[in-house]
Amino acid sequence: MTAALKQRSRTRLGSRGHPTPSAWLARRFQLAVACLTLGCSDPLTLGNDVVWSADQETGDLTQWTADGGGNPYLPTDSSIEVSTEAAHSGTHAIKLVNPADWDHQDDGPELFHDAGVIDDGYYSAWFLLPKEYHLEPQMTLMRLRSRDADGGEPFNGEELQLRSLPVGGYVLQIFSNNAGFLLEPLADPAPRIEAGRWFQLEARYEPQSSGRLRVWLDGVLVYDLDGRPGATGTNMVLGICNVAEAAEPAPLVLFVDDAAVSLSRVSVTGHL
Repeated sequence: MTAALKQRSRTRLGSRGHPTPSAWLARRFQLAVACLTLGCSDPLTLGNDVVWSADQETGDLTQWTADGGGNPYLPTDSSIEVSTEAAHSGTHAIKLVNPADWDHQDDGPELFHDAGVIDDGYYSAWFLLPKEYHLEPQMTLMRLRSRDADGGEPFNGEELQLRSLPVGGYVLQIFSNNAGFLLEPLADPAPRIEAGRWFQLEARYEPQSSGRLRVWLDGVLVYDLDGRPGATGTNMVLGICNVAEAAEPAPLVLFVDDAAVSLSRVSVTGHL
């Protein structure tokens, strides 16, 4: 959790006005089931919309992997570790290192966390590219996957990616592994990101068939896409990753901190 989340977590009844009593009870029940099933990284009450969070201040990956709730994927010469080299809040963040020298394929380290059955959820994290890289052809930072309730490998889904710009910096783009969607046209104006500073990505995902994906960059809504293909599995899986075919210079380094899955907006302030 961010420092603000730790200090100022409070009840919020949703992002669209006041829900009906039945909707409110349904949301509370959904949160209770998710916490009992998966375990939460901090003690929660039913008045708190955070399903899960990770601030890395344990100094290891247990907030992601405890009780079988997640696992890392590490291709050759890549790494995932908790580091004190950079942090968005506190003193620790996840450091993902990609050799970025793959032969005509995108690959790199990824850290998963199973979020459970969530029909309408918010998935967020803070990211830092410590210096300017030229990405070839792009870099995937966040994946919204799914899997069957009985486990198995995650199914591919929505991806949040960065693409290098000729003038420096990056633009945020959306990719779906569904062949009927693939790369979404860039938003207008194009959502720009610069190296050397922390930025927050937050996605609201309704994974039903013909569902909806909304993405905020530093608290500003930059994509609002409906009619999405939906999730293949019943259980949502959040992945943070450093996936690219090549980068200059190499290796490609990414820091990630203050990740959360919630039933309402986390936003850049972290106030619920």
